[in-house]
Amino acid sequence: MAESAKVLTITSARGPVLISADVHGHREDFERLCEVFLASDARGEDPLWISVGDWVHGPAPERAPVLDGEGVPLYAYSDETPAILERYFALIDRYPGRVVSLCGNHEHAHIGGMRTSKFHRDEAAHLEARLTPERVTELRQRFASWPMIVRLAAMGVVLTHGAPHPGTVEEFDAIRYAGDSSPRSRELLRAAMTRYGFEDGEDLEVLARLSTDVPYHLLVHGHDREELGHCANGAAALLLCTSFGARRAFKTYLWLDRARRYASLAALRPGIELRRLY
Repeated sequence: MAESAKVLTITSARGPVLISADVHGHREDFERLCEVFLASDARGEDPLWISVGDWVHGPAPERAPVLDGEGVPLYAYSDETPAILERYFALIDRYPGRVVSLCGNHEHAHIGGMRTSKFHRDEAAHLEARLTPERVTELRQRFASWPMIVRLAAMGVVLTHGAPHPGTVEEFDAIRYAGDSSPRSRELLRAAMTRYGFEDGEDLEVLARLSTDVPYHLLVHGHDREELGHCANGAAALLLCTSFGARRAFKTYLWLDRARRYASLAALRPGIELRRLY
């Protein structure tokens, strides 16, 4: 499988950016995100949609429900990953360069990463058993081409899936999703895919090491659950929970302006940059 550069830098400075996280097979949430993106496109705004990954693998009906803080089932939906991927891949092809996803640890499980077992013993095997051989091949090729880090240069924003260790662009670009890697590459890959939070000041160091072209001041990631939709996860890091792991009323996406620089977490305003999915 052909792998692309692990750090993708987007320099365009016109139009809004929709940022979402961790849909995990939730079709209603996916369709709502599509509505937001397509409505902006219909208005001629030239939107960009970036996901921090984990599109795949949803709840198994036979598992005991996980309850939120109010005692309501948190994952009460059917896993419709195959239908989501079919439409999402079509959007990627229809809007080249404007619909982008990072590779999350659940996608990585299909292309050489650790097998995930949140809802099934082997979630990658479970999903691939539901697909034709041709679609499995397509899925693996797509996931292998997805980056680990996106830098939005005009805005000073970095997107990751998990909470990576500090590393240089060159170190991240040396990583391979499958096959042999150096111990340093394996360490960086594991953290970027699976770590939930930063040690004190570590998020600032991640941003500093990635500031090779312009300064980056804000990091947004997913991977973890947050019932209230988002929370600070360091001095300059935001945990975003658009779908999986958030209560319905608090599911949150980001709506950023490529013409504006975001200097801190304080620049993200409820109802303007931080928007409820419903």
